[in-house]
Amino acid sequence: MQNFTSKVKTSFSISDVWGGLASSTMLLPQSMAFGVALLAPHGVSAAIGAMAGLLCAIALSMASGISGGTRGLVSSPTPPMLILLGSALGLIAGNIGEGNILPALIVLVVLTGIIQIIIGVSGGGILIKFIPYSVVVGFLSGAGILMFVSQIAPLSAGRNQLNSPFMFAIPWLTAFVTLAITFLVPRLTSKVPAILLGLIGGTVFFHILTMFSSGPIPSNWVIGKLPALSSINLGFDFSSVGSLPWGMLIVAALALAVLASLNTLLTSVVADVATGTRHNARKELVGQGFGHIISGLTGGIAGAGTAGATTLAIKSGGRRWVGVFTSLSLLALVAVGGPLTALLPIAVLAGIVIRVSFGMFETDILKWLTRSESRSDAIIAILVTTVTVIYDLMVAVGLGVLIAIIMYLRNQVKESVIHRRFFGSEFHSVIQRPKNQRLILKEHGKRIVICELKGDLFFATADSLFEELEPFFEQAQWLILQMRRVRRVDLTGTKILQQLVERIHKEGGEIIFCEVHEKIGLGQDVGKSLLEVGHTALDVGVRTFIGLDEALEYAEDSLLKSNNVGLDPSDGKRDLSLFDILSGMDASLLSKLKERLKFHKFKKDEQIFQEGDFGAELFFVLEGEVDIHLDTSERHYTRLANYPPGTVFGEIAFLDPGERTSDAVAVKDSELASLHRDDFHELSKEYPKAAIGLLYGLSLRQSETLRWSAQEIQRLGEW
Repeated sequence: MQNFTSKVKTSFSISDVWGGLASSTMLLPQSMAFGVALLAPHGVSAAIGAMAGLLCAIALSMASGISGGTRGLVSSPTPPMLILLGSALGLIAGNIGEGNILPALIVLVVLTGIIQIIIGVSGGGILIKFIPYSVVVGFLSGAGILMFVSQIAPLSAGRNQLNSPFMFAIPWLTAFVTLAITFLVPRLTSKVPAILLGLIGGTVFFHILTMFSSGPIPSNWVIGKLPALSSINLGFDFSSVGSLPWGMLIVAALALAVLASLNTLLTSVVADVATGTRHNARKELVGQGFGHIISGLTGGIAGAGTAGATTLAIKSGGRRWVGVFTSLSLLALVAVGGPLTALLPIAVLAGIVIRVSFGMFETDILKWLTRSESRSDAIIAILVTTVTVIYDLMVAVGLGVLIAIIMYLRNQVKESVIHRRFFGSEFHSVIQRPKNQRLILKEHGKRIVICELKGDLFFATADSLFEELEPFFEQAQWLILQMRRVRRVDLTGTKILQQLVERIHKEGGEIIFCEVHEKIGLGQDVGKSLLEVGHTALDVGVRTFIGLDEALEYAEDSLLKSNNVGLDPSDGKRDLSLFDILSGMDASLLSKLKERLKFHKFKKDEQIFQEGDFGAELFFVLEGEVDIHLDTSERHYTRLANYPPGTVFGEIAFLDPGERTSDAVAVKDSELASLHRDDFHELSKEYPKAAIGLLYGLSLRQSETLRWSAQEIQRLGEW
């Protein structure tokens, strides 16, 4: 308790008081209007309805302010919650009768709070954010239309008690004046809430008109005196709980909790932008949940964060504790000004509700229809709006989400699962192979097909992968599937991969997997995973490699073997005369070159040079194997190249001496020959033809490398 008190003292600001006072002036008329609009159709007095709306704003703002989930947020009954709650109460009233509507309301709001707490604690606030914007827009637009239509009845009330057409026009004229004030005030000033001035102006106008009426006004034209806070009694009878339709209440509470959470989190984003902070969704939803429980137990209705009052509170200086002071301000206004509500016309509240309904309809839906990119969203929004108005709001939201899911799956199916595709003739492993092997790989490289997959390989996309790969079944001897961009593979996707393995095997080919992350659902050994799902018709071995380079190296080796091109034996020693870059040099000149060479032996894993070392030597791999590494972290590296016997490396430092840009490590016991730049200068003076022959061989190899690099850059541009 002491810790909480110290936190309040350090974060409290007088600006929170002014922010709370400002927001309460906006919430007072809005909360009463929504409470009356919700409960009056069910035979509940306007005074109790107005108090129910106020109790909601008081409870939600207080609980939200204490939780501290969002700086500057205030809460109250909101239009979406009003329409959904009204729809739910209409269905419930049809099963239990109007007499038990208040007990049902209390249970419904409390259940909503409990479910909202569960959503917050479980982290469900993240999932709520995935509700499509088009569904939200359609729901709000439909709710706005319903709110507008719902005010026709209260404006027409009491017509049987009137003795002149003039008196019949009083509620309508009052609503119109209230509406006009709320539209005009923002153009003149932003310092005073337009709704508050509409409330005052409409009330004054109403009572001026009644002074000229020919008879007494109907009692249901004004709210009446609010119940005292100390004597609230909404007639709740615990004995009636057992007769309530609990199944319907739970479903309605779930829908209300989801909508309240979505409504609140959207408002939290608005508050974040204004305050430059980030809200805590879990804290906010738990706070709102407790607020709903308190609201329900005291006779209040359901609500959520409200953007207009939140913005006003923040502009007035409100931050951490503004919700608490908004609640206290509303309590003070109710306690002091409660008797004045006896003079407050229901027509004024109807005008306020109509004003809010105008702001809910999204006219941009018509613009969306004109753009092909957003036309499907516009159709969803219009459909949700139509079903909301004609049939039922909860059904409309469910239908909208269902359609959005179908549209998403449709787009997933239309989008290719293959991110990019290339052939072995276009993309090589890092193995620096002799010329005869390079020629074979260039000529027959299209028998190696590399496909980088992306996204989710699930029931909606798995079949399209099979169709996209089918043209390569006869051509591809080795099909490499790179899985690094794949997020998830479900059971259907696994079965499709199983069919691919069988089909390629029947065509005499092989599927190779690489970069398979364990979390995507296949494990690190794809062959084992495929067998666990179900044994294939053929006993097919499936190879899985850690990286693409290893998979490509295996496919290249297999291709060379199938073309009767022997790979260099690991224990064989390569004579200098067999090196590609020296193939044009005669024996006498080659012997003069050998005289300038220094010979070295390195054990397995021994470092030849490291990044940052000064270098001016050209290395000839006579025996063994050398890797060129680039460190990416303290324990990890990227293999840039591999040099088997008959290849050379270090030519850049040899031609232009300087710091090494990577490490060279012996993969196995190796023997190398090195030619230093200084020794080369001596060779060029004594035997210029030998020097020219070496430079000519190096230039041919470099030109081939540059041509390959240019083609690679061009392919990257096409992707």
